[in-house]
Amino acid sequence: MLKAYSKFMNVVEKIVETLLWVSLVTMVLAMLYQVVLRYIFNSSNVWSEELSCFLFAYVVMLGAALATRKGGHLQVDFLINLLNPKMKSISVIVSTIAGIAFLLFFMRYAIILCQSTTNSISTGLKIPMSYVYACLPFGGGLMVLSSIEVILKSIETIKQYEAAGGAK
Repeated sequence: MLKAYSKFMNVVEKIVETLLWVSLVTMVLAMLYQVVLRYIFNSSNVWSEELSCFLFAYVVMLGAALATRKGGHLQVDFLINLLNPKMKSISVIVSTIAGIAFLLFFMRYAIILCQSTTNSISTGLKIPMSYVYACLPFGGGLMVLSSIEVILKSIETIKQYEAAGGAK
């Protein structure tokens, strides 16, 4: 089951990485365009600044999903590293389940936010603000998927530890 899920998550990761790169390049180009307009032509527009800001929100949420999968979130692991692999995996499972609980709570209100802003239109890009706020449930959902893989890998580590007779 872990192998199939990891293959699925590898595909998801490639898609997310592609979206991240496209978003980052677009964001940088929009900011460069804004700087050139403002400081060379003494003019400005609203849409490029808005686009950069909105893309930044998506980059943060997509990046957080990738960090969840790779175990790259900030954590204090001094005590956890003192544990044997089985206990370390159990602590990872418990903390990841707590993280999933928070993400589900977060996503519930993010969806409500998206629904309540469908009639609000952004000033510069003239798009519904719900498209902007959709990064929250989208990123949260990707983090839940990544967290499930973290739990499955921890369970596999426990099985391997027990199969080896509990030796470190």
